[in-house]
Amino acid sequence: MLIVKKTVCFLLLILLSGFLFFSALDKASLWDIDEPNNAECAREMMIRHDPIVPTFNGELRTDKPALIYWCMWSAYKIFGVNEFSARFFSPLFGVATVILVFLAGNSLFLWPTGLWAGLILLSTLFFNISVRIATPDAALIFFINLAIFSFILGYETRRGVYFYLFFLAMALAVLAKGPMGIVLPLTTIFVFLVIKRDFSVLKETRLAKGLLLFFLVALPWYVLVGIKTHGAFLVGKEGFLLKHNIHRFLNPMEGHKAPFFFYIVILPFIFFPWGGLLPHLLWTGHKHRVKRALSNPEMFLWLWITIFILFFSLARTKLPTYINPIFPALAVLTAFYLKEMPVWVTKCFLHFNGFFALLLLFGGGAALAQFYPRLGWIAFLGFIPLISWQIGLYFSRQRQHARLVLSQFLGAYLFILALVNWAVPAIDQYKITKSFALQIKQQLKKDAAIIAYHYFQPSLVFYTQHKVEKINDPGEVAKRMQNTSLTFIVGRKRPLEELRKDLPKLEIIMCRPGFYIRDKVCLAQACLNIK
Repeated sequence: MLIVKKTVCFLLLILLSGFLFFSALDKASLWDIDEPNNAECAREMMIRHDPIVPTFNGELRTDKPALIYWCMWSAYKIFGVNEFSARFFSPLFGVATVILVFLAGNSLFLWPTGLWAGLILLSTLFFNISVRIATPDAALIFFINLAIFSFILGYETRRGVYFYLFFLAMALAVLAKGPMGIVLPLTTIFVFLVIKRDFSVLKETRLAKGLLLFFLVALPWYVLVGIKTHGAFLVGKEGFLLKHNIHRFLNPMEGHKAPFFFYIVILPFIFFPWGGLLPHLLWTGHKHRVKRALSNPEMFLWLWITIFILFFSLARTKLPTYINPIFPALAVLTAFYLKEMPVWVTKCFLHFNGFFALLLLFGGGAALAQFYPRLGWIAFLGFIPLISWQIGLYFSRQRQHARLVLSQFLGAYLFILALVNWAVPAIDQYKITKSFALQIKQQLKKDAAIIAYHYFQPSLVFYTQHKVEKINDPGEVAKRMQNTSLTFIVGRKRPLEELRKDLPKLEIIMCRPGFYIRDKVCLAQACLNIK
């Protein structure tokens, strides 16, 4: 009977997560700057038939390793080059991560911890963001958590297959995002074994064979890309290791600067609707530690969460999505501690969700009214978590804790579903780059030039499928126009109007309010040397 229940729950989680993560996946154009950077890089690798060297706009791109590009490449072959293909593997990794916490939760803890962990994870707000966008985040989350869950399962069962899976998962995590795929898991394991004063497990990890497996999977691409780019990809001034790992850790990049406590402050909000349970997690974990009742899996997951947050708190460049890989561990611990939820916890949980719903309703409404008045209706989607909050209060008074938690899950699930199906497509109508690109593509000739003048978004390259030249000097623009029969220029309105005074054949054919900037952006065209 238990096997039947587990099978039904397994299928239910696949259905719920798959429906949510894949829902309206292609209803919005790619979001600058990361999505089109990754998507175009994969397209160019496919066009060049080169799986080794990543390029964007014809130039070496050192931001990310190749795994995400290979995934997109394979999706392009099946579905064509479009938004759905670029994003396809992210929700696929998302579903796989939900199944991972289901299996790990049931194996490491009591049934039905895995079921609740899966429901918690798939309804977490920022986890849904990571598994719906064309970035390596979803792949990293899956593989790095596969590594940590495999190790603790191996530690508990002493079965070699888990340790091989641990090394394989780390290798794929390194191919997804870089050194953090091995540094953070190994740091967690080292601290765990020091606390346990037990290094005997190292004899059972098949360390030599495991490391050989890791290097066979992770190393070849890094060696080949280093050779083919003469070291520029790895250790050049703009290289992956120096700039996008060491420099990003030591210095704030792209304006993403925040104080040390940034992640502690934002964690309850990005872990919505479960952020209100974080005080309960901390208190219960502390109680188990004091009573020496903290199990090995609990201790390991707590160490993983703590080390991950500490690492990125020390980093000078900070983004909310950087700590998304801790969500599976948080989901499992939250599910495990649900059985110990006293009255004060339910109140904290519900009051936080009510506060968040009101913040969405009034704060979101005020922001939209100021910048995009026609989108003000989106704030009313905050009524969904508000209603689930009220239902939760009713179940709280009835002391029906399971139904209370389920009501918050359903509220978050429906809220996210409404966001991706209604809000995101409505917002997308205000984005301008795709419409400009499609206008250009209708008239594009092989020898045409596309110039970005004092304005550039990577999605222009992806949607035109053409090299975009970034030129800000009027003289250089004039010189470039003389060498082609057809030139398109995308730029801010005022600089373009000033440029037009010197280039009378330049015609501004379309202007729209910018989405990423509070300024008008225009598309101009010049036809020269036409016989």
